[in-house]
Amino acid sequence: MRRMRNLLLALAAVVLVAVPPAFAQEEEPVVDLMEFIPDQFRTDVADLNGDGIPDLGALPPEGIAGIWDDRVGEVSEEGFLAAVSGSFDQADTGSSLTGPCKGVVISYDADGMSVDAMFDRGGDDPLYDIYGHQKMTRDNPFEVDTAGIIVYYGSSIPATFHNHRWFLTAEGLFKDDGGDPNPRDKNRNAGSVDFGELLPFQFTALIQAKGAWVDGWGPAELPEMATYPEPNCVGEGWVKFVGPNPLLTPPGALAALLAVAGFTGVLFNARPALSWREG
Repeated sequence: MRRMRNLLLALAAVVLVAVPPAFAQEEEPVVDLMEFIPDQFRTDVADLNGDGIPDLGALPPEGIAGIWDDRVGEVSEEGFLAAVSGSFDQADTGSSLTGPCKGVVISYDADGMSVDAMFDRGGDDPLYDIYGHQKMTRDNPFEVDTAGIIVYYGSSIPATFHNHRWFLTAEGLFKDDGGDPNPRDKNRNAGSVDFGELLPFQFTALIQAKGAWVDGWGPAELPEMATYPEPNCVGEGWVKFVGPNPLLTPPGALAALLAVAGFTGVLFNARPALSWREG
């Protein structure tokens, strides 16, 4: 009996050392993401897999592109490679998001089950996951299924941007930019991106992304990560695209593979966001 007791104690000690803390004691969500989803979309989502993240029902309706949105994109291999190279700092493993922008981004697999989520309440706090941990860091990147969909709901409330410009770049994968005079004072939007339809092949890659949204800039394209006038929203961090290939693809190699596959167009403007005024 004593030998059996000692054996069980030894096994318990091994399990406590070997099993990661997150597995030994599962974390509980500290935020309800439904608070970031506008009322008219809440009937389309529900947490079906019990992970604290709403799963996908219907996609948000398709909107209308801004008048300064890039609707063509790069059409040559050389232009695409130049556009997605950017100036990224691999030594910066953190993330940041500043400005009045707020909202939630949720990624789903091809079946509409949630993969990951992050949210921002506005101000200078970074993005967070549902457990209250800083999101889009290298150690806690935002995960995206390359065969799946991302959906986002965002706002600039109480601010309203006019004659605004924006850009978004993911290293080695895409770059997009646009803007609009916004004469109807729109301060909310909702949209989606179907990677399964847009990407020519699936892959796994840990890459950096950055973007900015600037009020009053006008039709001229924004320079990357400059000192912008107020108000603005500026952010950067890490995204992990997850496909069947278990190897992390370097951004340069990924860009070359995409170019060879003929992927040289704009990604995000394939389905423009729906924008409206609220508040």
